[in-house]
Amino acid sequence: MERDVWGADGAGERFVARRKDAVNRLAAYFQEHCAKSIAWGNNIRDSFSDLRFTDANRVPFPFMRAMREKFNLCSVVTESKGPRLRDLDGNWSLDVSGSYGLNLAGFDHYKEWMEGGLERVKDLGAVLGPLHPIVAENISILKSISKLDEVSFHMSGTEAVMAAVRLARFNKRRKLIVCFSGAYHGWWDGVQPGLGSERNITDCLTLKDLHPASLDLILHRAHEIAGVLINPVQSFHPNSPPPSDTILLTSEIRKTEDSSSPYAQWLHKLREVCSANDIPLIFDEVFSGFRLAPGGAQEYFGVQADMVVYGKSVAGGMPIGVVCGKKDLMRRFDPEHPMRIAYVIGTFSAHPVVMGAMNEFLHWLSRPVTPELYTEAQRRCAQWVRSTNETLNQLDLPVRVMNFTTIWTVLFKEPGRYNWLLQYYLRAEGVILSWVGTGRCMSSLDFSVEDYQELQAKIVRAAQAMKSDGWWLNEEQQPGRERAMRTRLIWEMVKSVVQVPKPLTAFYFEIMQRKKDDHHASHSNLINQLFHLLSSSTFIFCYIFIFFNFTVAMFLGMAALFVRQFGHAILEPPCHDKEKALLGFNTRNKSIIVGGYILIPVVQMIQGYGLESFTSILPSVALLWFLLTLAAVFGRVLYLIWAHDFRTSMIWFVKLITDPITDIFAYYNSADKIFRLPPRRGSEATS
Repeated sequence: MERDVWGADGAGERFVARRKDAVNRLAAYFQEHCAKSIAWGNNIRDSFSDLRFTDANRVPFPFMRAMREKFNLCSVVTESKGPRLRDLDGNWSLDVSGSYGLNLAGFDHYKEWMEGGLERVKDLGAVLGPLHPIVAENISILKSISKLDEVSFHMSGTEAVMAAVRLARFNKRRKLIVCFSGAYHGWWDGVQPGLGSERNITDCLTLKDLHPASLDLILHRAHEIAGVLINPVQSFHPNSPPPSDTILLTSEIRKTEDSSSPYAQWLHKLREVCSANDIPLIFDEVFSGFRLAPGGAQEYFGVQADMVVYGKSVAGGMPIGVVCGKKDLMRRFDPEHPMRIAYVIGTFSAHPVVMGAMNEFLHWLSRPVTPELYTEAQRRCAQWVRSTNETLNQLDLPVRVMNFTTIWTVLFKEPGRYNWLLQYYLRAEGVILSWVGTGRCMSSLDFSVEDYQELQAKIVRAAQAMKSDGWWLNEEQQPGRERAMRTRLIWEMVKSVVQVPKPLTAFYFEIMQRKKDDHHASHSNLINQLFHLLSSSTFIFCYIFIFFNFTVAMFLGMAALFVRQFGHAILEPPCHDKEKALLGFNTRNKSIIVGGYILIPVVQMIQGYGLESFTSILPSVALLWFLLTLAAVFGRVLYLIWAHDFRTSMIWFVKLITDPITDIFAYYNSADKIFRLPPRRGSEATS
């Protein structure tokens, strides 16, 4: 069991033994130094589902059980001082979690604002419904910052996103919301496709940012789109999954680059498209809040949104969600239809204490000297990044750091199955991560030069310890390590999909979405649809008949393939960009493969001395066709694993082999239109 866990990258017994010792040493360290925190966590774990969920998301799934047996860590803190937190055992640690984005200015400021906010409204208490006068001033400042007409208060960022989306749909009388791959907009399933969402999200369209095809699609479907939802932190990792330890199966899954300038240009183009087509542009600044600039992402990127969602810092340490928007997007009543309303309310939406703390923060944000604090904090963070990377390079450690203002992350220069373990080594060095791990970290504005120097030393020591313990092997220490990692990873993910039904459901929905996108991209011609219906029927027959007469099945399959590709190459307009976005072979590649199929019997006839012996070479031709098919299909699978990830490759593969079945349902009506076949019961539901 332990050999499988600690040798998942194919490492030899010598390194596996070293790693086991390292894990046991780390576990013993935490048991000694964090005993009270561990005991406290164990006491409530069975009664606190939030903690169990965090436990399940600390590490990639193949290692969960082994790590859970040895580590039951829990962040239990009792005091803050500057950027440091004191835990239940009396240990002081540097905090780089940023309290999930809230801690912009430093804990000491928030303690002052929370206390000052309570002082402002203490005579009122928890009176809900009637509003405290301070609300008017908060609204005025928020309007000035956002440069928008109206304000709406909510109790969380997720709730505020829900409100913004509902209002946009209500006032534009459209259904579709556009999001971008990798962006996070809270846990509401309306904007959270994939794992964690059990409903089929048909009203949310996820596109690829920094891509012209996305702009084209928005333009094409403008009449359906109620709003385009943007998370500005996407500029930190364009087109990649959000940084988190659960996805660090290999370092190649998460890459980033300094792309804030190209992203700003992209946002300006997106703004132009939305403006020209009457589509609201919605900024979700719940996480980034006012971290980028006193005016938020709008000021930082120089783009004016139609709606902005704030959260985290804006309430001075208290829970909040805020929506600012243009007047025509914030209406909750339809003036022409009084009974039509957008039901957006909340009991605690303008809680007096929250409004008081918000007022304290907004006054601080509006001070003339505050922009200077931002400039200095971002300068210090950038300088620390340069210095830290120089040190890491000098010590030949496969780690680097990268920042976007005061948001930063740890990246890995080499693929590895255990990069996620760095979070445990950092924790042992006294760095509080709140188990966002080596993903997205933040430095508050009160981080001094000395604090950064201490943080650099801790990161370097943690990385050196990881390397010494044998978690980062090079090709010389372990020949063929990347191939071994990928092979093992494939099997682990397959077994995981079989065992867990919810990911399988998400997998199915993504396949079906790809099929739908493929249909829109290159299957609009009725004759081509008819050809697909005929070829798909033949393929399904060949799937079975190949076990009875291999040669005949392969020749029938080739005939069906030629008919199918004729429809693409001749009848459909070029759509290489759309096909590329779907990750499959484009029409040009398909034509080359078809050419290879044609070449095989030609060569065989030449070697077989002409047409007279053609019948004798038929089995050989069929076998070579079959081998070429395997090479083309599984070659593409391996390429997609290398270029993207295993899941993406499997989505393409399963889509490919099941296309004949779904094509029959999709294109039956095409035959009906051409030949006027009798209507089939239920055909409308499957078209």
